[in-house]
Amino acid sequence: MSGRHIWLAVLLAGCAAGPGYIIKDFTPPRALAVLPFTNETNDIEAPGWVRKALIEVLPRHGYAPLDSSLVDEVLKERFGITDGGQLGSATPQNLGKALAADGLLYGNVLSFQDLPLGFYRKKTVKINLKILDSKTGELLWEAEKGWTTPEVNLNADEARKAAVRQVADRQKRRLDGTFLKEEAVLALEMALKSLPSVK
Repeated sequence: MSGRHIWLAVLLAGCAAGPGYIIKDFTPPRALAVLPFTNETNDIEAPGWVRKALIEVLPRHGYAPLDSSLVDEVLKERFGITDGGQLGSATPQNLGKALAADGLLYGNVLSFQDLPLGFYRKKTVKINLKILDSKTGELLWEAEKGWTTPEVNLNADEARKAAVRQVADRQKRRLDGTFLKEEAVLALEMALKSLPSVK
């Protein structure tokens, strides 16, 4: 198999599909609170980065999420919640009332990794999103999607150069806050395709 064909095979496997759900007669929440994300990865910064990317992406779909700093302040002061993993300690109804939100968007980062190996680099983000009705706690919508950006270098000399470049790029993006942002946005956009836009 040629290098080009290997690249295409990896690229076609880059989009991960997952379960999706939407309630019948879905009505977009007027006031939507994007809550802190939970995290199933080893990257402690992943939840904050992906949540921030989602807040930037949602307006493209007609949603105007509540100010995240205000959401975080209310969660901390009213419930002692500072991390997405603590959200289970409060009911959606209590959270919605405190935040004055009609809908609550919960997020979970399932995968968030950049593997710079020279011959092969794989950048992957996988997320689960769901919206609950804050008055009833009912699940309104859920989607789970992922995105992988591959890089393949079959030439040994190119792979050695790529390894140095990949590590430097990884460190630079961590410092400037853009680490895996492209993959996060693509995964989020894929998930949001099943969420009706606000007219």
